[in-house]
Amino acid sequence: MKAKLFIDEILIGIINLEISDESMGVLSGVLIPNKAYKNYQNEIHKHFEQKGISNIEDFNYKILLENGFQLKPEGGIGILHSREFSDEIIVETAGNNIEEIKNFC
Repeated sequence: MKAKLFIDEILIGIINLEISDESMGVLSGVLIPNKAYKNYQNEIHKHFEQKGISNIEDFNYKILLENGFQLKPEGGIGILHSREFSDEIIVETAGNNIEEIKNFC
């Protein structure tokens, strides 16, 4: 499912989310960043180096599915992006209500 990733109200890229673990409500996918992502990239790299992920404690990440449904994950949203593998940016979100998402989509 296609989705938009935001920091606050700023669109930073598009994700093609897939269900990674239905029982845990985990969705993940590769981020296709836009120009605005570059404004946050250095900080996201620092978060990744410090703790392995940049998450909602660092930025106010929001995911909006292409049909307008905003995810409300209990486990949060995070970005995995290392300097070593700069072309690979993974977004993960956990604690989603998969049944609700399936019904809405």
